[in-house]
Amino acid sequence: MNDWTHGYVADVSYDYSFFPELAPISVVFQLLDKSFFPPSLQKFNYCELGCGQGFTTNILAATHPQAEFWGVDFNPTHAAEAQRLAQAAQLQNIHLCDQSFAEFLEADTPEFDFITLHGVYSWIGEENRRIIVELLRRKLKCGGAVYISYNTLPGWSAVMPLRDLMVQYTGGSADSTVQKVEKGLAFAKQLQEVKARYFLENPTVKYDLKEMQGDSRNYLAHEYFSRHWQPLYHSEVVQQLADAKLTFTTSADIDDQFHNLKLNDNQLNLLAGITDATLRETIRDFMFNSRFRRDLFVKGPIKLNTLEKVELLSNCRFALVVLPEEIEYEIDLVGRPIKLDETIYQPLVAALGERPQTLRELMRQPSLSKLDFAALLQAIKILITTETVVPALSAAEEEQRQQTVAQLNTAILKRSRFGADTQILASPITGGGIDVSRSEQLFLLAHQRQVDPVQFIWNILQVQGEKLIKDGKVLDSPEANQAELRIQAQRFADLRLPLLERLGVRY
Repeated sequence: MNDWTHGYVADVSYDYSFFPELAPISVVFQLLDKSFFPPSLQKFNYCELGCGQGFTTNILAATHPQAEFWGVDFNPTHAAEAQRLAQAAQLQNIHLCDQSFAEFLEADTPEFDFITLHGVYSWIGEENRRIIVELLRRKLKCGGAVYISYNTLPGWSAVMPLRDLMVQYTGGSADSTVQKVEKGLAFAKQLQEVKARYFLENPTVKYDLKEMQGDSRNYLAHEYFSRHWQPLYHSEVVQQLADAKLTFTTSADIDDQFHNLKLNDNQLNLLAGITDATLRETIRDFMFNSRFRRDLFVKGPIKLNTLEKVELLSNCRFALVVLPEEIEYEIDLVGRPIKLDETIYQPLVAALGERPQTLRELMRQPSLSKLDFAALLQAIKILITTETVVPALSAAEEEQRQQTVAQLNTAILKRSRFGADTQILASPITGGGIDVSRSEQLFLLAHQRQVDPVQFIWNILQVQGEKLIKDGKVLDSPEANQAELRIQAQRFADLRLPLLERLGVRY
């Protein structure tokens, strides 16, 4: 019998997650910022390979009704869950399937403007990587963009033997993958306790093992226990994707722009002397001992001149996703404490606190008129690194987006009655997801149904045998639970609800 899993973990479902870097607006902004002409957001086709539960794909489909979305995951349980949410939200522009990459390669689909792979490429075998490259070659439009994330060397070098040992130690058993994770971790801990020289001569591994102990077992199953698990050098990925006519453009993680702040002059001079761009990125990974990369590639990259770049970036819109009073002006920027100039950032935050605005609109603000374009853009990017500001969609057709977003959010709110697996809601303004906890979702559901939120939520908690925790202690009595719910409901109504409404989080 053929093994349809190809060695990938299939008995443990992947977590429901939204990855903002996969959003088309994020890809477009990153490309523009590095002077590359991006795919259009007017009407496009988007494909996520290895979409898991399809949560990101569903959110993007709801926030971009003018586009068509394909989500592919070989696991039929994942595909069925993704379809269930899409059907509950009545989304008409999403196509989900449980095909393998080889099957999808031959499927009748349009060419795609965006293809994304998150947590796929270094967790599959060499044959499937070759199929993906061929898929990108055939199905990506000229000018199309690819987001690809992967485990990177040299950062994984020290811990790779530990991962291999855990897989070997548990490989002969008939246990579930979660059980193998537990047994593998226990044996690794035992090996450390008897002072195996591997741990003594690779001292950082003990911190990896400690971190693993606190991680979700579902996450560890997918991260470490697939048969094919191969961290790759950036240069290897560049070489492989070149067969699909793809060119590396930039990191999809805006934090990477500021990592050079960690380097000293000698290190910076060494990097500056490397003329080959691929080699320079690989050496940079050695500087930071990188473990994970999020890269953007383009088929047929077009470089913009300075005037074109400024003109296109001027139309980029940005939204504040926290309350202005929550902004901190002493931040940690890639591990380095930075004090933000409040004469710049306070008026910028105040302007975005009124409404989402384009760079052109911000430049016209009297309080920001002394800033030149480059300084304002830099300030925006620093706020993006602190997760307080995000790129936002154009105001055009926002009303159309609100309808499909409301349908998806209503479906998610209904799910919140049964558990906390989907703690994200869609925003027609940001074109992506906003963190909204289960308790907040239940408050919204009570608000939608026009019922008393305290009694509504307490009834749900009672049925499920759950109680609230306050100051690290479980609240035992119904009175204590309801009193705490009343406090939370008021705090939510005063602080979070206005913010969510400003972000267009309809339901």
